[in-house]
Amino acid sequence: MSEVNIDAALVREGGAELSRTDEKLVEMSNGCICCTLREDLLLEVNRLAKEGRFDQLVIESTGISEPLPVAETFTFAGDDGQSLSTVARLDTMVTVVDAFNFLRDYDSADSIRSRGESLGEGDERSVVDLLIEQIEFCDVLVLNKVDLIDDGQQEKLMAILRSA
Repeated sequence: MSEVNIDAALVREGGAELSRTDEKLVEMSNGCICCTLREDLLLEVNRLAKEGRFDQLVIESTGISEPLPVAETFTFAGDDGQSLSTVARLDTMVTVVDAFNFLRDYDSADSIRSRGESLGEGDERSVVDLLIEQIEFCDVLVLNKVDLIDDGQQEKLMAILRSA
């Protein structure tokens, strides 16, 4: 699991501007995308869709977010009764698996909270439960850092991913 908003820092270092008004890359830093930011996500996707300048939009949520609530955002109606499904279609859910850390995380009994991450007071999820949920829900699974594990670890990882 990576740190929240680490990608925003990397984008800034590359010279891009993050802004709610002038640029098209929007940093939503006031909470988890699947909880407190649902309304913000609705507003931003609606705004971008109405401009009609983009064919596709990639939404990257934090490593601790559950995919189902993010997907449900596309059917969630805002205060005005509108839902994203009128202006956008959810096409693909992608999960990136860090092959180097996955087996350690999968064998862990840690909670999200014990790792210094959580979605709030009542978040008692285990790291393993989150990993499995992210893998089971995705349409596309991308394996990252495979070059850092040996053949035995690759076989174990693939067996876990195929069974999920």
